[in-house]
Amino acid sequence: MEFDEQAIEYWYRFEDFGTAPPLDEFERPIDEGGIIIHLRKLRVTKHTPKGVRLYLWHDESKFVLAGARKRFACPTIEEAKESFLARKKKQLSIIEHQASYVRAVIKLSDKLQDRVVNASSRREPEWMTQFLSSKS
Repeated sequence: MEFDEQAIEYWYRFEDFGTAPPLDEFERPIDEGGIIIHLRKLRVTKHTPKGVRLYLWHDESKFVLAGARKRFACPTIEEAKESFLARKKKQLSIIEHQASYVRAVIKLSDKLQDRVVNASSRREPEWMTQFLSSKS
C-alpha cells in the first residue's frame, strides 16, 4: 500500500530517553550517560468527530481526543513541544514531592530511638514495639 506523502497527515509527540554511558574494554564507564529527546511523527489513519486515530507501529493504533487538555500527540510540533514541557514539569513536581516526603521520613526516623526508649511507658501495640526495637 503506497501513500502520497503530501496527502498524509501527521501528529507529533516528543519523548525523552536516557542512554547508558559508554564502557571501556574492562566494562567500566568512561563517560556519563546521555539524554535523547526524540520527535515522533505519527500518521493519522482516521478522523472522527471527536478526534483522530494514530498509527503507532505494526497493528497498534491510538485514539486521541482532539479537544482534550492532555493529549498523547499534537497536530503541530509547537503544541507537541508545549505538551512535552508540561509533562516534564508535572513529572518534576511529583518527584520533588516524593523527595520532600522521604526527607521528612528520614528526619522522623532520627526520633525512632527516642520512641524505643519510651515504648515501655506507652501502651503501643506489641508488634510496634518489636518493630521499633528490631531496627535500633
